[in-house]
Amino acid sequence: MYHAIVRRKVRNLWRTVGSGDAGGYRQAVALAAPDVHFRFVGDTPMGADLRGRDGFADWFERFERTFPGLRLTLQDIAVQGPPWNTTVVTWLRVRGTLADGGAYENEAMQWVRLRWGRMVEDTVLEDTLRLDRACRRQEAASRQ
Repeated sequence: MYHAIVRRKVRNLWRTVGSGDAGGYRQAVALAAPDVHFRFVGDTPMGADLRGRDGFADWFERFERTFPGLRLTLQDIAVQGPPWNTTVVTWLRVRGTLADGGAYENEAMQWVRLRWGRMVEDTVLEDTLRLDRACRRQEAASRQ
């Protein structure tokens, strides 16, 4: 029963966060522990390894500025563990239109650890080659 509740809450969260609407990420930040450890793996402009809710929110704001309107759609979810040490794994599709008018499509995996309903760790893995190319295209378009 507990895992079903967590799956439902995560699905609802991704509907908001992944909607492409500005500020949709605030719900995720609200669920984060004050000392959340967030990692966006990869050597790209979006790469991050930070601690704290403020840094987590700052990363989302930078993400929205870099990729406005980008949509993230939850494809699948797995939940395991007790309430004091719950692991949530999500598979996401990423889609949007870049500033140069071209399409961006990618996939991402997210590994989250929850303690009593608070996100204490969040690690995201996305195809970094596709992401880096998209970041470069966004940067080039902003210079024109």
